[in-house]
Amino acid sequence: MSALNTEKISALLDEFSPEEVPIERRIFVNRNLRMSSIELIGFDMDYTLAEYTTAFEVLQVQMTVERLVKNLGYPKALADLPYDPEFAIRGLIIDKRHGNILKADAHRHIVKALHGNAELQKDERRALYRHERVRMKSDRFALVDTLFAVPETWLFAKLVEMEDSKGQKRVRVDRYGKIFDDVRKTIDTIHADESLKTIVMADIGTYVHRDPELARTLVRLRNAGKRLFLLTNSLGNYTQAVMSHLLDGLRPDRPDWRQYFDIIGVGSRKPAFFETAEPFKRLDDRFQPTTAKVRSFEHGAMYHAGNRADFERFLGDGGDHVLYVGDNMYGDIMRSKALTSWRTAMIVPELETELLRLSALRETLVRREELDTLRRQLDSEIHHQEHMLSGLRGLAREPVVARADADQPVTPDARPALDRDAVKQAISHAQKQLKSREKQLQTTLQRIHEINIDVARAFNPRFGMVFKCHDEHSIFGEQLEDYACLYTSRVVNFSKVSPFQYFRAPRDFLPHEVPPIPRRIG
Repeated sequence: MSALNTEKISALLDEFSPEEVPIERRIFVNRNLRMSSIELIGFDMDYTLAEYTTAFEVLQVQMTVERLVKNLGYPKALADLPYDPEFAIRGLIIDKRHGNILKADAHRHIVKALHGNAELQKDERRALYRHERVRMKSDRFALVDTLFAVPETWLFAKLVEMEDSKGQKRVRVDRYGKIFDDVRKTIDTIHADESLKTIVMADIGTYVHRDPELARTLVRLRNAGKRLFLLTNSLGNYTQAVMSHLLDGLRPDRPDWRQYFDIIGVGSRKPAFFETAEPFKRLDDRFQPTTAKVRSFEHGAMYHAGNRADFERFLGDGGDHVLYVGDNMYGDIMRSKALTSWRTAMIVPELETELLRLSALRETLVRREELDTLRRQLDSEIHHQEHMLSGLRGLAREPVVARADADQPVTPDARPALDRDAVKQAISHAQKQLKSREKQLQTTLQRIHEINIDVARAFNPRFGMVFKCHDEHSIFGEQLEDYACLYTSRVVNFSKVSPFQYFRAPRDFLPHEVPPIPRRIG
């Protein structure tokens, strides 16, 4: 074999060789999934294939503020406030009755509450939320579950502050709810009337990040025999603009973005797509629906609306042979999981930043784990000392009798009498031990609290980590675990693994399977 051929063969083999994947680019597994059994892979577009820049969030806020001021009479000073992209995170809850922004754990326990930009004190928070469960189906609460909703959370907080600054004696009972509804409806309007997207399409490079790895990722999946489809709620003209920006011209063998997909679905109205019977409409070259009934899919054509049942019927496949990749917890992941047997992968861009910060905090987190182990040990020892004191005090209340003969055996019905001095000394010793451990516990708890605050501030200074509330999952973390088979930070991370990968979930332990914490000696 010539040296030239050896080099060519080596280069070809390197193309398919596994590579070391940094933790922030890995794919994480909640439920076992064999990629070899997946025949169709579908993708959402917005915040899945298309990663929006901070400039897009700023534009969304600016246009919303303009409409609020012009159409609904909100203060002009609102336009002078600089948008803070770091203010909110996904998984927060808006309490429309009290105007608060909440963070809750998986048990719906409220661990953080802000009113405007001011954090509620612990007693205020407990007075409002300790005695009632936060029910997300109630009109009172709204979940910040999409990346589109994060900017509106900042805007809501600023408007709450402005409302409170009026100092009015008589106010509407639903004033905060009206603010939230005005913001939500206005944002929905700038999306629905295409005014926002028209500006984006005119300068798409400013608002949509282009990742050169995307083309390679899709080609690897297609070359492995997977059929790919696009399923987005965005309309045809906008989809054409965004996807052209993402893929056109990246590969000479696929100059047009449509060549990467077997089926293209737009205006799909997810989650309704998964549960209604809306027919597919083929779009013409001007992105207008044609009247001909759709009975099958044509490669390269664009189809509007539709439904999951017809989708699977036209393709002759579906169920758990489909992997759908999206970013919207409710529209893409939860409803598809609840209404179909499609497998799911969630794109969570925040994951990348959080993993990098966790890596930087590794030593601090190890120290917190050590302190938490110590806390559990001290808890156990304190409870033991309390039980010992209770027993000794019970003995102290018994009548004093003569000391029993040391050689006399103790029967179940008779116990050697103890003198009062011995009992007092034992009580004194136990009290000292208890106070010592309680003092050590308070010191340990304070240190854990300080570390938790430092860790939270390393992520989001107001709300901490997206996925956790200290030791518990956040609502977002719980939903991610319950509904997403896989999750990762970017679609292109699928290029880092084999298209035939067997994704295996880590073993899930029940509390009784976790090794007990050893008791300390001394």
